[in-house]
Amino acid sequence: MQQYFSKENIYLNVAGNSFEEVLKNVTEILEKKGAVKDSFYNAVLEREKVFPTGLEFPEYSIAIPHTDPQHVNVNSIVVIKPKNSVVFKDMGTNSKELNVGVILLLLISKSEDQVSVLSSIIKKFADADCYNKILSSSSQEEIYATLTK
Repeated sequence: MQQYFSKENIYLNVAGNSFEEVLKNVTEILEKKGAVKDSFYNAVLEREKVFPTGLEFPEYSIAIPHTDPQHVNVNSIVVIKPKNSVVFKDMGTNSKELNVGVILLLLISKSEDQVSVLSSIIKKFADADCYNKILSSSSQEEIYATLTK
């Protein structure tokens, strides 16, 4: 999973009052870099409506939004820390609203890789220390080091 992380794809204090606004701000950068196609933003939003990606742990929540591989050019896991937490629906119930402070946006170009990457992320973030280090980190370098240990 380490190969999916890079310092350049860690975004801190991203402005936006909602997931949609935060995603739009990051997606515009990813499009300019050529990492995603111009269809990516809308595809993620549409998928999120049907299959929410908020994941609740006992003390915190994360989100792992993603979409179909045809919208992705470069494999990566984009780490987003919004300036303020944003609301996602719980992936298990689709009804519970979760306040999320860390978003892991998956850019996976092969469908068969998505499940293993999701599973690895869930295992990593089941460790509260990992989450807390990322939440308290103020630099890309610190977050990258935490994620690639």
